[in-house]
Amino acid sequence: MTDHQLTMFKIKSDLMDLWTENTALHSYEQWFEALKPTLVHHFHIAEADFFIYDKTSFMPLKGHKSISQRRDTLPFDTLETGDSLTHAILISQIREKGFSYADDFLLFRNLKSEPLGLLILKSTDDWNAFAASPYLQELEKVVSHLIQMVRKMVFLVKEEKSSRHLFGVTEIFNSTMQSNVILDGVVNAVSKSFPSAHVELLLSHDQKGLMHNYKLIDYMNERPSAMNAFVSGEVTKEIMSDLSCKLINAPLKGRQGIYGVLQIKIPLDLVFSPTQDKFVSIIVNTAGSALENAILYDQSHRVIEDLQLINETSKKLNSNMHFGEMTAFLKQQLLKAFHPSEIAFVFNCERDSYDLSPLSTDFFRTESGKNYIAFASNHLQSNKEALFDANFSTTMNESLAYESIIAIPIMNQEVLTGFVVLVHLNQYFFSFDSFKLMQSLIGHSSLALANSILRDQLQELVDKDHLTKLYTRSFVDKIIEKSIVEDETGVFVLLDVDDFKKVNDTYGHVTGDDVLKQIASFILAEIADKGVAGRWGGEEIAIFLPLTGFEEGVLFAERLVRLIPAATEPAVTVSIGMHNWTSKQQSTYKDLFQHTDAALYTAKNNGKNQVVIYGATSCFFS
Repeated sequence: MTDHQLTMFKIKSDLMDLWTENTALHSYEQWFEALKPTLVHHFHIAEADFFIYDKTSFMPLKGHKSISQRRDTLPFDTLETGDSLTHAILISQIREKGFSYADDFLLFRNLKSEPLGLLILKSTDDWNAFAASPYLQELEKVVSHLIQMVRKMVFLVKEEKSSRHLFGVTEIFNSTMQSNVILDGVVNAVSKSFPSAHVELLLSHDQKGLMHNYKLIDYMNERPSAMNAFVSGEVTKEIMSDLSCKLINAPLKGRQGIYGVLQIKIPLDLVFSPTQDKFVSIIVNTAGSALENAILYDQSHRVIEDLQLINETSKKLNSNMHFGEMTAFLKQQLLKAFHPSEIAFVFNCERDSYDLSPLSTDFFRTESGKNYIAFASNHLQSNKEALFDANFSTTMNESLAYESIIAIPIMNQEVLTGFVVLVHLNQYFFSFDSFKLMQSLIGHSSLALANSILRDQLQELVDKDHLTKLYTRSFVDKIIEKSIVEDETGVFVLLDVDDFKKVNDTYGHVTGDDVLKQIASFILAEIADKGVAGRWGGEEIAIFLPLTGFEEGVLFAERLVRLIPAATEPAVTVSIGMHNWTSKQQSTYKDLFQHTDAALYTAKNNGKNQVVIYGATSCFFS
């Protein structure tokens, strides 16, 4: 074995040790620092630098940044040797980049002759002797292979870091129903990932409680690229020569609309990689969906609160109250719900006369207040439609104290019997939603029949799940607690759809909802009038069978596991936990639930698609 062959063998051994002993090195810089001792040991090379190939040029590892931010990069075509360029000229060009010590270099390529990296060094006698041997090509090949492995590992590390960051951000998004937390979160996430970028929010609606500043979209004067992103729902990019930066517009898009645009301003010389583009897209898409959920959540709460207000008022007004008590209670409700500056109740309306309720505020007994009453009365008697004006001074063509006005008629069999007037000092104080709510509130106050219908509708909303038409958990809770006290025996079943997330991820949430509906319909058909079923949360369903024995309960649970796959499209399996109780056991509802939940947990951990009975030693597998 020659000296150079032995050197090559030792280098391979060193590289193998380097790879196996330094798995914690996660950057190109760390790997080259680990490689340097090998060069020093075998060739006594004291000065060397490594360049990594990125797109079109070689970048030195020290202070590794974007290509466009570096002046010491080496274009690849510079290193393509030909008749017109000698080795000495190439070395001269390398030295001009600030590497004055360099007198030799080694170019590494992959099997397709695509560049991977570049080693520049100050040669030694040992190096020159080795470079003149045929083993130099073998060194190039071995180091090239190492570079490719390091590149893959560095890429995976970056991907893992990005994925962890995304996971943390999406976890925050999915754990809150507060719009301000979501919007602050998306700004923080992008700002943290791109420190040199300026991040700003353009929103379609006012948002309270944000830590970061935001702007409302100016539909007339906004930059075209931002409006294009807002309208199309696609990411747009623009070079802003006037501000010497690039602008990235990423829309905050949900299923039902676009709620704003995340603007990212970056320096002109900073290049976004496809991975970074993907990161931004994932962040804004996730934030858009979470923001939409939060908005819908807020809207649903407002709707529920509005319905509760209407129900409370209607119920109270139809509970044998005197007329004065009705008016007083209605005034209290209107003040609490709409916060007007002044309020008036008018009854016995004729063309030129009306009765002002004593419960009206004093303003409406002044001449200015009487003008508001007269205007509202004429409007309502003319067309019987409610009045809603958010800029009343403009309408009247004069300066008025109260800018916002709402007047709602009180009708009885298409006859105007009175009206309610609310005014406020500020323009646009009352929202259109408030106007519609007030219409409903006043309308329901004189309709006893509507009260009954509304109560039934509200009870349906409270007691049943909208999607599956199964009972809610609170309703089932009451049934179980009552049965434990009154009945001799019963069976409680908890059912969970196996791998339901995969169904949503594969087929979409609409299909996932359809699967839940199919399972719910099947269960309702199976239990008939023998018990109740309720949606426990997510993809969990609870079934309670009072006056049902152990054997019958087992057969029922096994039947569900066996038949549900055939009753669903796409087919899904279920895991079931079951517990039977008797009056002799003196079980509490808490015990019943905990035991059944433990059985379900065992079923899920034992491989799913099975029934586990609490306290039993065997399982039923479908």
